[in-house]
Amino acid sequence: MINFRFVKYLIFIVLSIVLIASCNDSDVTEKNPSEPLTPVEVKGYPNGQFIATSEDLSESGVVIVDARGETAYNEEHIPGAVNIMWQEFVDGSTNLLPVDQLEEVLGQKGLTRESKIIIYDDTTASWGASGRLFWMFETLGCEWVKILDGGWDKWIADENNTESRGNTLNPATFKAVVKTDKTSDKAHIKSRLNDSDFVVVDTRTDEEFNGWQLYGEARGGHITGAVQLPYAWYFKSDKTVLDYQDMKSLFESKGVTEDKEVVPYCTVGIRSAYAYYLTRLMGYERSSNYDASITDWADSDESFYPMEKLANYQKLVYPKWVNQLIEYHKEGSLSSPPPDYPYSRDHKYIIFETQWGTIEYATSYKSGHIPGSIHSNSDIYENDYPRWFLLDDNDVHQAMGNMGITEDTTVIVYSDSNIFAARLWWILMYAGVKDVRYLNGGYQQWIAGGYQGEETVNQPTPVMFTGSVRPEYIATVDDVFYSYTDTSNVFLADVRSYEEYIGEISGYSYVAQKGRIPNSVWCHDADDSGGIYVDSDGTIRSYTEIMKLWNGFGIHSQTTPVPYDSSSANLLGGGGMLEKELIFYCGSGYRSALTFMYAHLMGYENVRNFSDGWEGWSTEYRQDDNCTDSITPGWCQDPSGRPIESGDES
Repeated sequence: MINFRFVKYLIFIVLSIVLIASCNDSDVTEKNPSEPLTPVEVKGYPNGQFIATSEDLSESGVVIVDARGETAYNEEHIPGAVNIMWQEFVDGSTNLLPVDQLEEVLGQKGLTRESKIIIYDDTTASWGASGRLFWMFETLGCEWVKILDGGWDKWIADENNTESRGNTLNPATFKAVVKTDKTSDKAHIKSRLNDSDFVVVDTRTDEEFNGWQLYGEARGGHITGAVQLPYAWYFKSDKTVLDYQDMKSLFESKGVTEDKEVVPYCTVGIRSAYAYYLTRLMGYERSSNYDASITDWADSDESFYPMEKLANYQKLVYPKWVNQLIEYHKEGSLSSPPPDYPYSRDHKYIIFETQWGTIEYATSYKSGHIPGSIHSNSDIYENDYPRWFLLDDNDVHQAMGNMGITEDTTVIVYSDSNIFAARLWWILMYAGVKDVRYLNGGYQQWIAGGYQGEETVNQPTPVMFTGSVRPEYIATVDDVFYSYTDTSNVFLADVRSYEEYIGEISGYSYVAQKGRIPNSVWCHDADDSGGIYVDSDGTIRSYTEIMKLWNGFGIHSQTTPVPYDSSSANLLGGGGMLEKELIFYCGSGYRSALTFMYAHLMGYENVRNFSDGWEGWSTEYRQDDNCTDSITPGWCQDPSGRPIESGDES
């Protein structure tokens, strides 16, 4: 006899098992995936939905990805985070692995294309690791991916909880839907270089852009025609990303606008991937990342994949280079010399911090300086008040000897004022020192690079200077007077403020005369606060931008196509002769020293600095205690009698 009650119970059990199995299968295959992120404005960004805050980490089903190195992750991480590094997804050429291999690795990590992913790293120290993963996930079709604003830096600064216990996810199945428009290669970039709606963006440091080969690149420099937007500029002081309007202004100031196709690159596509992330935040519709980046480009046929670099980039050094120099010369050191430094350990070098005033007034130096550096008072190379003109050659050499300089000494100069550093750099170059280098960004960049300073006051050891001046680097009053009318052969560049140029002000409290030298062309104020020649981080502006600026004023090399053509290899900074002799002037030779240095770094040979400047051109000083001139008590300022112009030419 059949027990129907038992049969009903058995059927119930079987159906329950089937239903449970069905539910479990649904969880594994994620047939109900997360919805794509809805566009929302955060920090002003049109696509702010890609920015995560700490509150987003508690959202149901979120996978927190720590993109830092394994050591950092094992020490401390955000609770619940799993460690996934970009290095796990590249081949020997640092390109992304084939899709099937990516799927396998990501599946083993417990991720699916439908996962909700929030990535963090330690921002500037990770050089774009979070952006690299964001770009990879988008390339593979993931639609719910965010980056934690401020990353690990802000998490710790906000005193949030951490853990050291490692976390893993159960293996899953990752099935990619590849978006090929997210990745660029060299062939595509080459085909688009001359198009007006295309821009290639170099996200590396100044030194890499200029020509230093820091990571084994086959060639130094940058892709011809690239604009520079260094990765370090994308963040606020608290390591959160800049607000939209600031980021938009930054990108647009370099010509990177949303109506163009934008392709960032770096060394191997990491920093550039973060720049890609920024274009997504800003709503750019045509952007991609150059995977493998300059490593790939530089290793290719240089006749077909051109690069350009600063002709004399070796004279513009960076903090790591200076630190290597110091370590190399330490007694008993076994370290290697810095790049492009051909000297033995017993070769003499000096680092100068320079500014106005004796050591009693050297507040910047005394508050902290590069270890071993010496303060150089700008006064020692100039006449007494009120004429800040360069001393006679013999007196300049005497002053240099007193500072311990010989013609064979390697000298590195820096200052918290670019024009003061450039002035000393130019004086030493003019006076005949063979190896003078300029620390780009000065002490600010030294500290930003993680190096320590000191407050010890270091003194020079006087020596005898022997050497010859380089008269081709200087323009005297007589030189300018006999050539200012020769506009077919001489270009006279005024780099004072526009108010000085038109004669509205003299620019100096102790100078009475106003106006400009006739036939001179205003080429923007080269002062530190002028905003044209110096970037906000204290480094000098990209030389390619300055050359384009000058090109617009009419300063051309003999090989420069006019108008500018970005397809010409080594067009900028290639050196040689300009179409006309170029003479820079300002008030008394400081600002013009900076622009002279730019031209010299670019390799141009027929460039001079009018060191006495407007003051020397316009004014004759006569010492007289009875002089009624209250601007310079004890001195009369008489007009020189040389011609002047004033007024707005526009």
